[in-house]
This record gives sequence, C-alpha cells and structure tokens, in this order.
Amino acid sequence: MFSVLLPTNSLLVAALSLLLTRLSSSSLSVPDIPHIAAYFGTKTRYEEVNPHLLRDLTSVNTSVLKPPPNERCSPVHLTAVIRHGSRYPTVKNIRRIQKLSELVRREASRGSGGPEDWLREIQSRWDMWYTEDMDGQLVMKGREDLRHLARRLAAVFPSLLSEENLKKKVLLPVRASVETSHEISVRERRCRGVAMVSGHPCVSSLQVLEYKSDLKQYWKRSHGHVISGLSSCPLFHHVFRTLDKAGRPRRSTEASPEPASILLGHAETLLPLLSLLGLYKDQTPPTANNYHAQHGRSFRSGRIVPYAANLLFVLYDCQRGPRLQLLINESPVRFPGLEAEDAPLYRDVRATYRHLLDGCDFNRECEGRTGGRGPNTEL
Repeated sequence: MFSVLLPTNSLLVAALSLLLTRLSSSSLSVPDIPHIAAYFGTKTRYEEVNPHLLRDLTSVNTSVLKPPPNERCSPVHLTAVIRHGSRYPTVKNIRRIQKLSELVRREASRGSGGPEDWLREIQSRWDMWYTEDMDGQLVMKGREDLRHLARRLAAVFPSLLSEENLKKKVLLPVRASVETSHEISVRERRCRGVAMVSGHPCVSSLQVLEYKSDLKQYWKRSHGHVISGLSSCPLFHHVFRTLDKAGRPRRSTEASPEPASILLGHAETLLPLLSLLGLYKDQTPPTANNYHAQHGRSFRSGRIVPYAANLLFVLYDCQRGPRLQLLINESPVRFPGLEAEDAPLYRDVRATYRHLLDGCDFNRECEGRTGGRGPNTEL
C-alpha cells in the first residue's frame, strides 16, 4: 500500500522525514511555515493545534470554561498533565539520523540522473548538525512553549494560579537548552506555500508517514491493546484522589483545597491516560490495510499530543455540587458517556469511571504478562 504513495526506497523517504522534522523545533520568528508542518505526529509543534497562537502566543479565550450558565459556579481546583515542549532527539535517534545521513550521501554518490540528482541536491545542503550531547534537551522554543502555556493558564485561572499561590510551590528548573540555527533544506523550500491538498507529493507523502506514526502510537500506547490504557491506572487514581480531596465539603475552620496540581510528563504519559478515559477511540481501528478509509480518524497523535500537549481537569464549586470539565490542549472536550454537558456533576463522572476507580490495579493487571520485545522498526 505504502509503495503507491512513496518513492521505492522507503529509507530515503525516512531520511527526508527526519530532515523535515527540523521545522518542529524551528524558531517562532519563521513567518512562512509550510502546511506540511501539521503532519509530524508526536513531533508536531503546539501551534498546529492552536493556530491562533501564531499571531499571539499570549492569546487566551476564557469562554472555553463552560460551567452551566444557569448555575452559579467558580473554579476551585485545576489538575494539569502537561507534556514537555519542543526538544532535540534523544541519543538513539541522533545515531539513527547519522546513519540515514550516511545513507543519503552514499546513494547520492551513485551515478547521475533519476532520484540521485534530487538526493545530491539534498546532500549538498544537509549538514548533520545533531550531536549526542543534545540528548533530549529542550530547544529554546521548547522552553518558550511551556512559559507561554503557563502564562495563558494563569490568565484563564487567575484565582487558582495567582502569584501568591505559585510562590507556595517549588518549581524544578528545566534542563539547559542548546541554541542553534540551521538553514532549511531545499525540499522544505519547495514545499513552502503548498495548498492543503492531498494530491500534492509533499502533502501525500507526509500524510502516509504521519499515518505510520499514528499506527505505532495507537497499537503501542493507546487503544490497540487494553493493557496500554491500564498502564495509567496509578496516574488515573492519583488524579481522582486529588480531585476528591479538592471537592469534598469543608468546615469553615478547615484549610482551603490546593488550587492546582501540575504534573509533567511525555507523550507516553498522556496517550495511555487519554485512552483509559475513553477518548479518541474510532469505531474502526487504524491498520496497515485501511489507510484510505482513515482520513477522517479522530486518532491523530499530532493533534492529540503535540509538543506541550496538556490535559486539564477543572473542578468547579457549583450550586448543585462540584462539577468537572475536561480541556485538552486548551479546548473543551466532553467525557465519553456524558456528552450532554460540558461540565457534568463530579459524582456523575465518578460513576462513569467507577469500574476503574474501584479496580484498575496496576500490579494485578501486569501480573503474569510476559513476552520479549519485538524488533524495533521505528524510522
């Protein structure tokens, strides 16, 4: 199936894909980002999910908070699970990119005419500038991703993320970033200004590579196997214990609940948790054989867990009792099974997930599950 849409040597396409991923960590000063930037899977920048941030990174929309309009409510607690910002590849991927760089150089040196001319053009512009000491470090944009997210959340939740409340918490410093500037490749220039049409080779190839990445994320970390979601049982229980504590009735003499709980992690943190919550589960799972039927799928990892992805649980104190709203990447999302309301009663949310709150024992679920790791075929 893939050979119809990709050049014959898929490793060379992989080299191009890795070359194009430079865009995901490029500076915000680049004004003409090509449309292909939306197809980098989990390496997608956050602005592809919220394009209005390209105009103003501090832009907030308080209308995303949706407690019932006919009920007096106020936010009393925020639990946030946040992915790290844009970063360099890890050492193992830097080594893979080095091997692909060498492959491109070898192929480009063979003969003349045909694809070799195109590869020679790329090879002349491609300086393999990644070094192993960059190992997973945040680029400057990655630090800015999180700084601006923090500012926006503070603007949306001023009573919870006030300066006074933040001073009570100790924040760990992020790892130092390495700043570099590199020229964009020839192929990237050719793809700038491409309209969002699937027939263009720049877009078609990236859609296939994005789908390959989504297959990996779906079957390895999401709905493909039940155990993937169950691996988030400890985190799931932690979130609801925190919400229980924040929402319980208090006497006037008791201390107020903690205004916020901020948890930092990876795409591998968020995807299993979102799966356990029942989100982004298409009726037909994606497979290697149904690519053409999956263009409208809800499971697109670049839209769900781009860099700086965030899952926000907003607890309100309302007249009828505590209510809970879910925001994903700063946009409202309704709980599966409770789609009638943006912020259902917290007791109804707990009832929906009762089977997980009363069960979902991590050690028991993983007990007796054996089996070695299969071969690593990730590009």
